[in-house]
Amino acid sequence: MNIMRPIVRNTSLALAVAVIACLGAQHAAAGSQYVVLSVEPAADELLPGKLFLPSDVINVPAGTVVTLLGEDGSMNSISGPGAFVVTADALAPKGTANPTGAQDGPSKLALIAGLLTKERQRTESIGGSRTNADQSKPNRLDYPWAILVDESSPGCIRNGELVLARRGLGERLVFSVRLGNAEPLNGLVWGAGEPTYALPGPVSPDVKTITVETNRTSVLIEVKALPSEADLSDPLEVLGWMVSSGCERQALAFVDTIASKRH
Repeated sequence: MNIMRPIVRNTSLALAVAVIACLGAQHAAAGSQYVVLSVEPAADELLPGKLFLPSDVINVPAGTVVTLLGEDGSMNSISGPGAFVVTADALAPKGTANPTGAQDGPSKLALIAGLLTKERQRTESIGGSRTNADQSKPNRLDYPWAILVDESSPGCIRNGELVLARRGLGERLVFSVRLGNAEPLNGLVWGAGEPTYALPGPVSPDVKTITVETNRTSVLIEVKALPSEADLSDPLEVLGWMVSSGCERQALAFVDTIASKRH
């Protein structure tokens, strides 16, 4: 990262001006577009899902840390006070097809930005009358590779590992799981106070649906398996794939996980 020294134009104002390139990047190329993943503490002008384009200036208040995802897959944390300008660096050609099947850089960023914006608007509408904004996130998962079983929806897995999740800690639950058209696995016990349940053994790549049944509910999960050649160390690739696969709550949990590691 190329950093210019703080520019002092008068005694009342000093702005640290930096060129955002590859802060903590795992890739050699620098991106020219960024999406805000998280802001700690919250700032009115810096909202999750906001896109910054070349020549945009990111004004970060004192004491604030902003986590950004670049179109090159880089994770970037910037701290205030400061004004940071986005450069127009060109992406190096990748030369290979994207194994996840999601669209390339800016389109992935747009998908992620749209999801974060929608989630922010949802939490604002729910939490507007609450004193603690975190209370307005009842569906947020702690583990991004766990599938919430409160409703039928797509579920994203990796390496054949099936982890189920439920809201709250919950009571002891006896349930069954059917993998595709196979005979159901009956009498499975989800212990009281356990937020997740991991199915023993890997799920076959041929399994496209999973049915989870209790004495009160039946949920159909459409299985989305991360391609084996996908790069798990590339947050843009994984997030873009999750969002395009319809695994929105898992994508939000993935954002929470990678953003927390930057603080």
